[in-house]
Amino acid sequence: MGVNYPWLNYAQDFGENPSGHSGVALPTIQERVAKDFAEIRACGVDVVRWFLFGDGRGGFEIERGIPSGPDAALFQDVAVALQLAEHSGLKLCFSLMDHLWMQDRDRSGDNAGRERVLQFAAGREALLETVLIPLFREFRAQPALFAWEIANEPEWAIREFHRHPFAKMHFADFRAFAGEIVRAVHEFGAAPVTIGSARLMWVRAWSEMDLDFYQAHYYPSAESDRKVSLANELASLRQLEKPLWLGELPARDPSSANYSLGNALNVCRNAGLLGAAVWRWTEPAATEPDSAIGRVEPAVLQTWLAVERSRGFSV
Repeated sequence: MGVNYPWLNYAQDFGENPSGHSGVALPTIQERVAKDFAEIRACGVDVVRWFLFGDGRGGFEIERGIPSGPDAALFQDVAVALQLAEHSGLKLCFSLMDHLWMQDRDRSGDNAGRERVLQFAAGREALLETVLIPLFREFRAQPALFAWEIANEPEWAIREFHRHPFAKMHFADFRAFAGEIVRAVHEFGAAPVTIGSARLMWVRAWSEMDLDFYQAHYYPSAESDRKVSLANELASLRQLEKPLWLGELPARDPSSANYSLGNALNVCRNAGLLGAAVWRWTEPAATEPDSAIGRVEPAVLQTWLAVERSRGFSV
């Protein structure tokens, strides 16, 4: 069982950002995270999924538009997050980059160079060599690390999946880059690696990459064009050669009157998944696109897990 703790402040929890440093290593942030982690663990949850670089606005140094290394705060923030997780008996899945960073948007201001790093091969290669590989080495085989996730819902930035003006990246280019990250994690990080696919129907696109497990996200509203139930979606993926983790499962979906988190978790359990992570633990701001979904109620998780244990299931 997992929950999404996607951010306290989007793309500002790890490393420095244009406004300064507001990362996890700050004492006030540490106190907040420690309290949240204790409450998450008390629900019976094992895994926390957390966005790391987000849209790329911070966490690394840049010279003439090319990444040149981690910034002064990145490793400290990640180390503190892992320490807090270990102390609470949790493991962290770090999602390295968000699809918003991958998209080709009109960017302006002092941070435009950072946010365009993924738009060209030299930027991607420099990010891997000077930032990601040092990150993997620094936290090699860390016991509180569940996995490195290459990207959150990369398909929304790839033209072959998403017909949108911002989605200009070619699938072949990103797949090659993702493959390099997989090899780097295995060589330098000694940790599992995955990709957070936006839809179950797209999971097979990331096969033959030596991922340690597949990951996909499920929202009834996003699947309305297919008119296929979650159970049927999962049944169609039974022949996957690697375990499947549902990295995002909504606490509720206002667009689907029949959706129930408890029922969805039952479907995941019956399908024999590696696990599922509910979106989300932190309360979304009114301006965030997922504000209608809201946050998961701890009592809902506690009740479901208690029922599962009473039936003799190991969760």
